[in-house]
Order: sequence, then C-alpha cells, then structure tokens
Amino acid sequence: MINLTMTETLKKYLKGKSRESFAQSVGTTKNYINLLVVHLRRPSSALALKIERATGGAVSRDELLFPELYQETPATQTSQEAL
Repeated sequence: MINLTMTETLKKYLKGKSRESFAQSVGTTKNYINLLVVHLRRPSSALALKIERATGGAVSRDELLFPELYQETPATQTSQEAL
C-alpha cells in the first residue's frame, strides 16, 4: 500500500459527479479512480494529463504525480523545525 499525503482536489472535483462517467472519459475504470481518490495509487503521467484535461485544470497533473510538493506542513511543526 502506498501511503501518500495527496491533496483532496480530485476527491472534491468528483463530489456529486459520476465516477463511472469520469473514469470512462479518461480511459480507466471507476475502481482505479477510487484508488486514486483514497491515495492508494498514483496515476501514470499519461493518465494524470488526461485527468488534468478532463477537469479543465481543476486537478493538476503535477499534484497527482508529485503530491509531496502539495502537502501542507504539519501544524505541530514550527518554522525552526522546517529549516
């Protein structure tokens, strides 16, 4: 299992939308989209680009491929500890 601290952008984008239809539009399955949403998988670069295009840029490929760049600093960590 991959434990990623991915932002919730894809999950928020899909709220109230058909995951089945979205999955078909990007060429994958609903099950795989669910794995992306719960952070058990990272998409290929090709799928990340398709998702970015299908969402009109609301979900960026960089965010899907490099979630560590988008994670927030834990609230308990002070600015001194971050250095």
